Amino acid sequence: MHIKRTSILFVVLFFISATAVSQPERIGAGLTFATKKRFNGGDTGNPGINVKTWIPVDKKKVFHIVPSVSAFMPLEVNHTSYLTTTYMFHGDLDFQAMLVREKSLKLAAFAGINYRHIVSRNRIVLSLPKEPVDSTLSGFGPAIGAALEMRMSANWDFIVSARYSFTGLRPGEASAGERFLVAPLASPVIQAHAVYYFFSRGRVYSYR
Repeated sequence: MHIKRTSILFVVLFFISATAVSQPERIGAGLTFATKKRFNGGDTGNPGINVKTWIPVDKKKVFHIVPSVSAFMPLEVNHTSYLTTTYMFHGDLDFQAMLVREKSLKLAAFAGINYRHIVSRNRIVLSLPKEPVDSTLSGFGPAIGAALEMRMSANWDFIVSARYSFTGLRPGEASAGERFLVAPLASPVIQAHAVYYFFSRGRVYSYR
């Protein structure tokens, strides 16, 4: 139940701006791939299922606010005496700007904030002197990236994007031998989306 409540909360938090700020022009669904993270005896899984929407900021729709959420495939690790299952969720809120438009292609850059939440659950198989405990880990951090948008039809695009999320960014501790800045949950992220526009754009990209 805790996992279900967490995922629902992410969807509400990162998509409420889509209805409160402006009318979204499109919605995308696809896959998210991120570097695995080791936590509490388990690894995070891949891929994640992602949903995002684009909210235009200006009339020409060069700039957008882009909220999105990803729920990753849980990964189970067998420790013989117990099983560790790790769940991971991403939430992103980006400001995106179109850099280049060439016929059926667009190149955009974006920067924003990433939130990552990892949940570890243990199931005991054999009794142990010291049983493992469930745990959670989360953090915020800046993210930067770029996206290539490929027009497929009047209402559909295919988008491939890459970002680097500096999640958990904080000052390092000299006493622990850390660098000036550390980001323990930092990760490169690749995403692929099928995107549906709520209006037909005709034969070419339209700024109307």
